[in-house]
Amino acid sequence: INSMTMRKAILISSLFILTTILNGQESKISFAPTLNFFTDYSSVIGAPNQNVKAGYTFAYDYLFRIHKRLGIGLGINYSFNQVEINQNGTNGENVHFKDPIKLLSVRIKTVYNFKNDFYLSLDPSLDHCFRKENTVHILSNQTGIGLALGVGKNIKLNNALSLNIEPNIWMHNIIPLIDKGYPNRLTTIGLNLGLVFGHKTD
Repeated sequence: INSMTMRKAILISSLFILTTILNGQESKISFAPTLNFFTDYSSVIGAPNQNVKAGYTFAYDYLFRIHKRLGIGLGINYSFNQVEINQNGTNGENVHFKDPIKLLSVRIKTVYNFKNDFYLSLDPSLDHCFRKENTVHILSNQTGIGLALGVGKNIKLNNALSLNIEPNIWMHNIIPLIDKGYPNRLTTIGLNLGLVFGHKTD
């Protein structure tokens, strides 16, 4: 990326954030470290043990405040997740199998605001899973409809900028769009840390 392209990108981003502030809307950029595991239909009949693994998520949200307490908007996420199972090999040794999962998600945000800048967020999502089809995977394809639930707080830094903290849980592939037989469901628990532009306190 050359310097001219970088300057244009910074200018466009700055104008977008300024427009957001002036129109009483909110935009948020955030990063979340996550812990990943999965639910498996075969757990009722005996499945390999799994290890909780770490991942991360980058997100951008755009929120329209339609009422004093209610906001709706759109969000987009890129997440890197991984799961690992332990299974006994043919020679009796414990064998580890790891599966990385990359997801691009579009969310419909619904935010209900409480007092003191606390809020509840419920986000159904459309997730697309990127994977190499010629390799062996632990999980079924996670392309499908998911749901994220979070409880957070905005901490005011100045009139136009707030720090955001939001623990959340996200279950993917609730409604599978590709592997529909006996799907696994990737679940992530994370802590979103972000900056909110244009947030208005009550």
